[in-house]
Amino acid sequence: MTAVRRTLPLRYAPLTGEALDSWLEFLAARMNCRFEDVLRALCLPIKDPVLTQAIPPRWTVLTTAEEIASIAAVSGVAEDVLTAMTLQRFDGHAMVIHSQHRRVERQLLWGRSGSRYCPACLIDSEGRWQLIWRLGWSFACTRHQMLLADHCPNCHTVARLRAHPRRQIPRPGLCGNSAPDERREPRCHHPLTDTPVTALQADGDALRAQRLIDELLAAPHERVHWPLYGPDGAPLWVVLNDARCLGGLVLNHAVSGDLAESAEPEVLRRLEHYRFRPPPAGVQDARAPRRFDEHSYYAPEDAAATAVALTMTMRILTAPSVSAAAVAAQWLTDRVAASGRALHPGAVGLLGGGLSPGLHAALRCSREAKVMPVARLRHRTAVASTRSPSNQDARARMLPTALWPAWALRLAPWHASGQPVARRVDELLAVACLLAGNTTSIGAAVRLMGTTVSSHNVSSLLAEFTRRPDCADVLHGLILLADHLDQHGSPIDYARRRALFTTRPRFIEPKSWWDLQRRLRSNHLPDPAHAQRWIFHTLTGSPPRLAHLAIATATPSQRGQYLRFRWRILPAEVDLLLHVARTLLDEHGIDEPVQWTPQLDATTLSTLRLPGPDPDSISAAELHRAVPGGDFSIARLAHTLNTTTTHAIYLLSQHPVDWSPPRFRHTQYTATRIEQWRAWYEDDYLSLQDIADLAGTSLATVRLALIKYGIPIRPALSPPGRPRNRLALPTLHGAPGAP
Repeated sequence: MTAVRRTLPLRYAPLTGEALDSWLEFLAARMNCRFEDVLRALCLPIKDPVLTQAIPPRWTVLTTAEEIASIAAVSGVAEDVLTAMTLQRFDGHAMVIHSQHRRVERQLLWGRSGSRYCPACLIDSEGRWQLIWRLGWSFACTRHQMLLADHCPNCHTVARLRAHPRRQIPRPGLCGNSAPDERREPRCHHPLTDTPVTALQADGDALRAQRLIDELLAAPHERVHWPLYGPDGAPLWVVLNDARCLGGLVLNHAVSGDLAESAEPEVLRRLEHYRFRPPPAGVQDARAPRRFDEHSYYAPEDAAATAVALTMTMRILTAPSVSAAAVAAQWLTDRVAASGRALHPGAVGLLGGGLSPGLHAALRCSREAKVMPVARLRHRTAVASTRSPSNQDARARMLPTALWPAWALRLAPWHASGQPVARRVDELLAVACLLAGNTTSIGAAVRLMGTTVSSHNVSSLLAEFTRRPDCADVLHGLILLADHLDQHGSPIDYARRRALFTTRPRFIEPKSWWDLQRRLRSNHLPDPAHAQRWIFHTLTGSPPRLAHLAIATATPSQRGQYLRFRWRILPAEVDLLLHVARTLLDEHGIDEPVQWTPQLDATTLSTLRLPGPDPDSISAAELHRAVPGGDFSIARLAHTLNTTTTHAIYLLSQHPVDWSPPRFRHTQYTATRIEQWRAWYEDDYLSLQDIADLAGTSLATVRLALIKYGIPIRPALSPPGRPRNRLALPTLHGAPGAP
């Protein structure tokens, strides 16, 4: 049978935000009894029944469910109200409790022993103590606009560092610590309401930071939705851990000039006294250099130091974007680096354990101007990415050896003379795209791409991007392209194609090429080796110099001739070569498009400062109208289109134009009609003149065309009984006007 518990003779409700031990002491004071009498009345154990030792009366830190139920039954206060009067609701959010010993872990989340206090609040509440003052994140009273007091001005001991003596009657508002140089009686009993305080500006940054932190502490279980933490937000402990790390950096590395506008002069004076106070005797030699992390492990003991550290920290954590946070943190990371600590983007995570991705990205980006271009590419600082570098070698299968012509045109820089800043720039750009967000070395990236460019040339090109104003966003563009490939993939496995076709000496039979050329051209015929190179280049995305030795462009002259071939190619030639390429893929069971180019959002790219023109700024129709008939100068065409020669060459290679002069076009027309003429001549037995009349051309043209295509010409005499009446000719199959 459960014993009936006696209730307290007097009942007093706790104040809003009051700590449990403060309320218990207030009850004892009002009933004028010893503290242990109240504990017994509430059925709280005084000694451990097994060890017969005093239990640490840290009721405010942690109280068990049985103890809460007992207090509620005797006092009449609801259990949820009592639980809210302990630090348990902040456990794992704003501090960490060692449950077995009922103590706060001081090295985690700026946990601290004892409590700060506001003397003005103690006056208003008759000595009642707020729970939130025990947290390392409380440094100011926003109601009375002053810094919290750190210790008793008489005994210079932190308040509430130990529990109130059990055998004494509590005296709220007075210091309960031992008197100076005394272990037992008498107690200090100095009026804490007389403690001198430091006033703060009502609209100052320090109070603004405290109000912001108080809002977070009011709902410790809620996620924090600041821009730095992305759309999903972050748990409170993540935000406060970031604040702890940044606060330690501020206290360790900031100089007076960095903090001049962060707080009031008196607050800064207290901070400087705290930061540069002499070490305790026997702890550290005054002549020894200070540790990098001297103020990083524990919560600052001075409220002024906490105020300045968190004020500067909140400016970074509440920035509207990762980029803005990087700008706000740049002075701090510069100070850390100036102290002699290595601080490249990959090492910023060592500044504090468990930094959030958003803060980690901001600190990386804050070092952008101080690191090598390849590091900017790896850490994706141009886009303020929250993703740390990782192994992205799988992207090599999605990339051609030479970057897609449209992208190379947009990203490749050129000298004012019209010469490219680097040879084989399209291959260098492809390697750079593989390096974006990737941990692999430049040499390994070169090998994965199947190219032979040097690591030095890759680094030199990336450095050129950082020196030229017109290339300010090239690294940004490369990162966007790499992210697009990582997210959406590529329909072409370029690594497989490189393995299949790089050692192949022939792609199209020369006879097929010659037959087409005889139908399209009447004089100079292109070298069939160019057709082989075109197919290799189109299938693999690799420059022809990497092809089999039988077709590779080994000399500058061959490379120049091939470039000319690409932009002077005729539409019919492109159709044949694409058909051959498609056939080769089908033979290997590869269900992929012959060629492909990734497309990104045009609006995003239009905002970037890139050295090359927009490939789509000139349409195919505009190009076709500008190309004259017959031979023409590529420079003059570029002038007509008001663009660069490189852009004009790209347009012609992507949108072939039938630039043939009238004589060539007539030859091509003949080629398209020869099969019909053959049927009329051999099947319908028409004469050459009849065919010429039907086709609207001359007899000589028909005769030469039939001879050119190997059709034997019969004697001029007509077969017996065949009428020569031309009026019947339109009724023949395939003739103009025939049904």
